[in-house]
Amino acid sequence: MGKKKGSLEEQDSAPDNEIHPGAEEREPESPQPDSSLETIEILRKEKEEHLDLLLRKQAEFENYRKRVAKEKEQLRLTAQASVLEELLPVLDALEKGLHSLPEAPGDPELEAYREGYELMFKEVQAVLRKFAVIEIPGVGAPFDPNVHEAVVREVTTGYKEGEILDEYRKGYKLKDRLLRPSQVKVAVHPAEQPAVAQEKGQGEEE
Repeated sequence: MGKKKGSLEEQDSAPDNEIHPGAEEREPESPQPDSSLETIEILRKEKEEHLDLLLRKQAEFENYRKRVAKEKEQLRLTAQASVLEELLPVLDALEKGLHSLPEAPGDPELEAYREGYELMFKEVQAVLRKFAVIEIPGVGAPFDPNVHEAVVREVTTGYKEGEILDEYRKGYKLKDRLLRPSQVKVAVHPAEQPAVAQEKGQGEEE
């Protein structure tokens, strides 16, 4: 009995760090990566991508808005131009009729006709001014093939080359849009003979 008790006491007093046969050794745990930093980085990249997409969509919408506004303005000007072009022959007729009527202070009937022409002429002019229609410069202005139509060319040295001498029909513009060109007479200088031809002519005379 005494031996058994002693053996039990020896077992209890054995050191704790004693490795028992069959016991598994545990490896030290490695530190886990900080997943919160990775999540923040992912969210930051997603935010930048969404912001970039938003800015591109805003730019596309702004370009679309400007393009639609420009197209609407072009359609509006086209519609206005088609109507205003129809008024130009009326204005021409009124102006010719006004110039054909002589001033007759002693003739009430003729004066009434003249006043009527003047009133209608001014009314049509007011409509054209309302829509920003402007006359193309005529007599005295330099010839511009973009807005002038040369129906007569007069050879002369008394005026500048290309100067407009007379205007047969007025031209008009709607802002930068040409409604119709002016029909004009243009000064043209006589063509100079080449020097070789002049020398040849002098040699033949000798």
